[in-house]
Amino acid sequence: MNIGRPQLVGNPFGNVINSGIRKKPVPAASLYKSGFENDNVADRDNHGGDDRAVCFYPFEHYAEWNALSGKELNIPAFGENITVSEHPEDHICIGDVYQIGDAVLQITQSRIPCAKVDIFNRIRGLFEQFIRTGKTGYFARVLKEGMVKEDSAITLIDRPDMTISVRDLHHLFFHDRKNIKEIERVIAIDPLAEDMRKRLNKLLK
Repeated sequence: MNIGRPQLVGNPFGNVINSGIRKKPVPAASLYKSGFENDNVADRDNHGGDDRAVCFYPFEHYAEWNALSGKELNIPAFGENITVSEHPEDHICIGDVYQIGDAVLQITQSRIPCAKVDIFNRIRGLFEQFIRTGKTGYFARVLKEGMVKEDSAITLIDRPDMTISVRDLHHLFFHDRKNIKEIERVIAIDPLAEDMRKRLNKLLK
């Protein structure tokens, strides 16, 4: 479990940026509707808000990025709040409800990557590989506030009948953008983050 406030991050490829991607592990933290205590984002257009209060990233992906970069990346290398094992994007669906510690969360969208993953890790090409592979992580909203610990179990409570996996949502948005029928279906999924719904509606137009 990782938290951090926005700060200046050195950019080996250009100007210094202000970002919340640099986070540090903590043993426990209170989780509110807006996110973890003492955690925040800089780019509010693309991160944060109630629909994107918590960012998850699957631990298993690190092995691939370590091999690609030729070095071992320090967790959390991608600004995630929770580095989670055994919960890859193809097993997680929009609308899934999870109990984590005292809190209850609902998955809302696949993460839309940006070039900050390259900048923070000082490695060119991670951003493009995120988009190509769909190994982006995902966001959740907080349905019930509460304390979360680094060793809290993650338990699936509910999954809606009408849904789509995080991996398939990523593929639809980035690689199948003319699939009108599926875009219309996904837009109607109620737990979908509103920002993602707006992005999909733009594809229809």
